[in-house]
Amino acid sequence: MEHILLISGSLSAPAHTKALIEETAANFNKLGCKTTVWDLSARPLPFADPKYHNFPSDNPNPVVKEFVRVASEADAFVLGSPNYHNSYSGVLKNALDILNMDLFRDKPVGLVGNGGGIRSTQPLDHLRIVVRGLLGVAIPMQVASCNNDIELKEDSYVIVSDDLSQRIAAFSRQLLLYSKKLKFEG
Repeated sequence: MEHILLISGSLSAPAHTKALIEETAANFNKLGCKTTVWDLSARPLPFADPKYHNFPSDNPNPVVKEFVRVASEADAFVLGSPNYHNSYSGVLKNALDILNMDLFRDKPVGLVGNGGGIRSTQPLDHLRIVVRGLLGVAIPMQVASCNNDIELKEDSYVIVSDDLSQRIAAFSRQLLLYSKKLKFEG
């Protein structure tokens, strides 16, 4: 069973990005995967401490220890971010700075983001470069949404666009396929 770590990189509550992450996690669950959603607004992380860069699991902070443990157990990742100044959020950057290449090496990474008034891929393009630097494998398909794809229902956002839901389903299948193909027998 594949374990997918999905990180919601928005501090908004409710958040469009979290709606993307939750629908993606639901798709993975339907595909028989184990999922862990780490919502950085609900479970904030402290600033990355460079003295633990090489050995992030040595960080004494219990929240960081849990985050690193979940990342080390993950077979694949999904990184989600709103569009902040044509890039991804600082809170997501900090989360990635807590981790290191050993946790991403040869693992597939899916990218999702909300652009607000327009579908913008710029944050995802920037994350693609970061994933490469972490030695992860950013899958070809990505998911970009805009506010019109998502509606506020009671106190949380939900996907209302059928096209976006279908894209998320296809994206989830592609990430799972990459996860299975990239596993190396050691």
